[in-house]
Amino acid sequence: MSPVAPQSVMDLPPMSRMSSLPSSPPPLAPQSVMDLPPMSDISLLPSPPPSAPESVFQRARTSFQNAAIRLLRTGPIPKHVAFIMDGNRRYAQKVGVKPGVGHAAGSKKLEETLEWCMNLGIQVVTVYAFSIENFKRPKEEVDVLMDLACRKLQDFADNRQAPSRLVEKYSIRVKVLGDRSLLPPHVQNAARQAEASTKHHTRAVLNICCPYTSRHEMATAVASAVREVREGRCAVEDIDERMIDAYMGTGGDPDLDLLVRTSGEKRLSDFLLWQVSKPCQTHFLDVLWPDFTFWNMLPILLSFQANYPKICADRANEARASLRSTRKDDDSQIPA
Repeated sequence: MSPVAPQSVMDLPPMSRMSSLPSSPPPLAPQSVMDLPPMSDISLLPSPPPSAPESVFQRARTSFQNAAIRLLRTGPIPKHVAFIMDGNRRYAQKVGVKPGVGHAAGSKKLEETLEWCMNLGIQVVTVYAFSIENFKRPKEEVDVLMDLACRKLQDFADNRQAPSRLVEKYSIRVKVLGDRSLLPPHVQNAARQAEASTKHHTRAVLNICCPYTSRHEMATAVASAVREVREGRCAVEDIDERMIDAYMGTGGDPDLDLLVRTSGEKRLSDFLLWQVSKPCQTHFLDVLWPDFTFWNMLPILLSFQANYPKICADRANEARASLRSTRKDDDSQIPA
């Protein structure tokens, strides 16, 4: 006689005899934001441990993303992409945690974004990490941001940490742009360590703008050009757009192709104003930075590829106009 199927839930075997379930129940997920880890445990929204199997959805999402990246790589890929990583505080408000936890989630998002940028073949990623104007924020928040920046920079230099393995895997050179004299000493030291430990990397560049404003960058570039004149290494007439461009923090990097700002704000906030004046694309996304994914970026990349011929034509026209202007200036200096 075959076994009789249970007729009601009362007939089901007890939990201890259900071999299909784990012997001990998994830990309960937090039921409210009050159950989330405190700021001392900065690893909010942690990635699953390496031993945890991926869900079917995660595997499918990764597979689709990799397929999309392979397809995109058959067309033109931007060489230089910049991000205004905005929306961390609003993200914290949305999930009901302290602003510092939102900034930690944003820092984690940078690693994820950097990896798929490298898989795409992007050569330079420039991120707006901290504005000089942000020092006007409440001291508690500034201190959290400085500590977070210090830890992130230290992680880039420590080969035991995931960020260091990431920059090592893709041979990414880390550069810190901005007025570093404004940073606390421990953050300055961390910046020097990150730059020193990655200076031999040659495949790609990560520019971390902290603390930065475009006005400061341009003023510093002009001051450097003036110093060249004072020290007799060039004449006043030699100061031109190309010279100033070389003294910018991004001097030596490819021209900016894409600038993306998250959070829905439609302004540049004193970020890369010199670089964005050249032909490139600027996009403002209505998504908070910690929620930003490759799929938010996909339409932007497709738009770049569709408009790539026009961008190239605009740059060629600008180069010809600059050359004509230079020749005209040279002719005007020839004595009659």
